[in-house]
Amino acid sequence: MRVLCTHIPASNVLFPQFGTVRVRRKYNSGSMRAIRVSKAGGPDVLQLEGNLPVPIPGDNQVQVQVKAVGINPVEVYVRNGKWMGKMIYDDDDTRSVQNFPYTPGSDAAGIITAVGADVKNLQVGDRVYTCTSVGSSGSYAEYMLAPADRVFHLPEQLSFSQGAALGIPYFTALRSLKHKAHVQAGQSVLVHGASGGVGLATCQIAKYWGLDVVGTASTDAGAELVRAAGARLVLNHKDKNHKQNLLDATGGKGFDVIMEMFGDLNLQLDLDVSAVKGHIVLIGGRGKSVIDPWAIMGREVKVDGVLRSLATDAEWAEMAADLAQAMKDGAINPIIDAEFILPLEKAPEAHKAIMEHVSGSKGKIVLIP
Repeated sequence: MRVLCTHIPASNVLFPQFGTVRVRRKYNSGSMRAIRVSKAGGPDVLQLEGNLPVPIPGDNQVQVQVKAVGINPVEVYVRNGKWMGKMIYDDDDTRSVQNFPYTPGSDAAGIITAVGADVKNLQVGDRVYTCTSVGSSGSYAEYMLAPADRVFHLPEQLSFSQGAALGIPYFTALRSLKHKAHVQAGQSVLVHGASGGVGLATCQIAKYWGLDVVGTASTDAGAELVRAAGARLVLNHKDKNHKQNLLDATGGKGFDVIMEMFGDLNLQLDLDVSAVKGHIVLIGGRGKSVIDPWAIMGREVKVDGVLRSLATDAEWAEMAADLAQAMKDGAINPIIDAEFILPLEKAPEAHKAIMEHVSGSKGKIVLIP
């Protein structure tokens, strides 16, 4: 490997990539801290380690000095050894979708400190956010690698913490609304579980695109955030009359589009409150669901799933452009849970909080390296 840089000894190559690295100014070529996972398990397997070499980018990669990290449920599933409802690692099978050890995370915001030789539209010093990491170089670290086509400029009006809240939540919302539900202005949309990161992002984008937004939340604080994100009405899913309240919200017609964060809990309810030829998009779920198939057939309801990683390069580019325009127009305001802006070593606490919904969901949980 040929490296053009300042003070980066070969021993500091943690994730070797063949190619040339362009560095336009000095950057930290010494050691860094990061959360490392050496085996599948509970939050205790998230271990803070120091004296780790700073990773060096390949030709189409950038190195980012991480200023804030966005926490997502998927990182808990991978850490547990479960993904897409299947075990990916156990004591009887040493094969794993995730190689150990690794640094978790993909969502981050920070400053570019090095770029690969083939990177054209990004440069050292740029404020950026990303939602994709390279190999074992995750975002729960002081430095990370990201593919250049998944790194985007962060507007000055957004903080690094807000930038770390953009990736998975907003790209998931964009893909769900545009590429799956094909929403149109004037349609009604129910956002089930609207006070979390993806839910709030969905509300903001749906409102920006002219949809009639109804959200659900379980606390007064969460409901206030959902209303501020653009919901006309916020309903408490713990109310014993929740189903009727949802139907009343549409005058009995049912919702044209439903964005579902907990498919295992709500799918049958979603079918019951969907409009004729309505569209349900499953964004999340933590188990199996039993449904009545007649609820689908009787009104020709379409049930779809979304997985951000299956988007094409063209779809990624379209989503990035849509998000950039929405930010330019002032429609995007990532909400951070002020109670969970935590230092890097508190990653186990962050994982517990995101799964237990401590005090109800109130925006994004963020780590600060």
